[in-house]
Amino acid sequence: MTDTRTLADQIIEVANRFGDPGYSRAGGGNASYKENGILYIKPSGTSLKTLTADDLVPLKVDVLLDALHSDEPSDDPVREAANEARVGINDGRRPSVEILFHALLPEPLVVHLHPLVVNALACSTNAHELAQEVFGDEVVVVDYVDPGVPLARGIEQARTAYTQRMGKAPGGLTVLRNQGIIAAGHSAEEVISLVEWAIATIQAAIDARPAPPTRDLGPDADPGALIRTAAPVLRGLLGADDRLAVVTSDSSEVVRTQTWMGKPVVSEGPVFPDQIVYASSLPCVVEPQYAPLVDQVTTAVSQYQDEYGRNPVIVVLPGRVVFAAGADHAAAKNSLDTFIDALQVARDAERLGGVRVMDEKERGFIETWEAEAYRQQVAASTDTGRMHAKVAIVTGAAQGFGLGIAQGLAAEGAHVVLADLNLDAAQEQADRLVEIHGPGAAMAVRIDVADEASQKQGLDKVLAAYGGVDLFVSNAGIARAASVTEQRIEDFDLVTAINYKGYFLGVRTVAPIMAAQHEVRPDLLFDIVEINSKSGLAGSSRNFAYAGSKFGGIGLTQSFALELIESGIKVNAICPGNYLDGPLWSDPEKGLFIQYLRAGKVRGASSVDQVRAYYESQVPMGRGCLPADVVRAVLYLVEQQYETGQALPVTGGQVMMS
Repeated sequence: MTDTRTLADQIIEVANRFGDPGYSRAGGGNASYKENGILYIKPSGTSLKTLTADDLVPLKVDVLLDALHSDEPSDDPVREAANEARVGINDGRRPSVEILFHALLPEPLVVHLHPLVVNALACSTNAHELAQEVFGDEVVVVDYVDPGVPLARGIEQARTAYTQRMGKAPGGLTVLRNQGIIAAGHSAEEVISLVEWAIATIQAAIDARPAPPTRDLGPDADPGALIRTAAPVLRGLLGADDRLAVVTSDSSEVVRTQTWMGKPVVSEGPVFPDQIVYASSLPCVVEPQYAPLVDQVTTAVSQYQDEYGRNPVIVVLPGRVVFAAGADHAAAKNSLDTFIDALQVARDAERLGGVRVMDEKERGFIETWEAEAYRQQVAASTDTGRMHAKVAIVTGAAQGFGLGIAQGLAAEGAHVVLADLNLDAAQEQADRLVEIHGPGAAMAVRIDVADEASQKQGLDKVLAAYGGVDLFVSNAGIARAASVTEQRIEDFDLVTAINYKGYFLGVRTVAPIMAAQHEVRPDLLFDIVEINSKSGLAGSSRNFAYAGSKFGGIGLTQSFALELIESGIKVNAICPGNYLDGPLWSDPEKGLFIQYLRAGKVRGASSVDQVRAYYESQVPMGRGCLPADVVRAVLYLVEQQYETGQALPVTGGQVMMS
């Protein structure tokens, strides 16, 4: 059967096939094809996973090869070559910095990847010997040289030496020490097969060596406790002027095994350039001491800043946990994942005989290389908003006001935690927010607000993902309407446990985290907002359990506000009018419309529609409250720096401040 695919189709197939993090990260890796003297190559910072043919930048091959062999001095030979070789109008897309070796290789399809398994060989101390052992004479190994012109010339020299030694041209597979693998071929199938063969062959060699020992954390080193203590402090120490950093963490087996002092990635240097770009050359190490952990972390960060003149990106508690800080979750997670990649590569390189770290000169070039800074900038998140990168927990967020608040905060750039007893529903909504706003925008946790252990377990998951909390919205609530003589005791207890006790337990759980953040950053304030009700401002006939819990919630709000402002925490309540379209009111079996109809609360009403019409008539603005109305109130209270202990009506004029 005749293959009708174009070269463009095939290189996109290869790029998308190898666009997962195990092969490349955050805009890394390259892909190109050559046709009729033109090189079409991936722009810098664009993901292989989402690459399309329209993304590719066209360049003249002969101009690039002339630049490769030119001896003329230049401040930026790759950029100048790209500008001179450009076909058509320069639309601002910058082609990959490795355009020269893509032009050099004779095969039409070329991909440059960083598979972790291949990097184990590429980052080993005896890469040449290992390559000969596992591949025979089937690959070219290129010693580490700086990216750009030096790397392209190094590849050309290695290929020439191979031809002279073997009497034949090299094949399509090239191993770059500390820089991954190049696979080149005449079809997508050929390139994919080369990559998969290389990975399988090296993995077999790794598996044949003894496995590294595992380490048990032990009962005295609960990672949750370490994260609870250290993450909020790191958020403050590593944040920007107007907000805290997002800090994410990992305490997996590879962390426990590969982060002890003396391990190469921790103590000696990076193993590949992407580690430098996204995780920095060396981590900040909190060496075990007798001082409290907060003091240890603060001292270690200060010493790192003094030595390197910048904030650390990665903070290591040896053998325990790794933290990564970023301006938002996407940046922090990418840094953490890149560092974990380096640990995995070093672990497997150790099994193969030893780890080759990049020396000070090699890493210094990457640290100051403008091209890598550009790639990092392009790959970074550009989301903004009034709540950008702030961490917000919303309880009862699977539906109703809670869901609307979560959606509104996410739209303003917050990292939103949807906490709900119904984890499946919360997860479904969190997934939708991630689809809209990107990875890390939302997560779901199961929390029973009436249970303290559940609150703490949920918060631990939040701290592991984001490092702390900027806003806690206590929204979870329930109503059970009945007359005072007919209310079941168990219904009264349930309403009180969720609406009143649940608020108390939530504040009790998050307040220490906010206080720890404020201790480090006393210039910043944090927020607790209770979603109360107009029923907290005025009594509610035949709904006394709900109204009583909400009256009590305002008392808690005012009392918490007086106490917690000393820790930099503002505590306010919002008293919405009736969300007549929400499930609390409209659920056909348990909603308040049907409850009130059955309880005879609206005199003369014989249908749900009549009950609804009655409640709409009580609002001067003629409608029920909407989630958007509440979101605006939440944003106001967060931005207002001189309000605490307030109960803000959002009732369309139905209930007013007195």
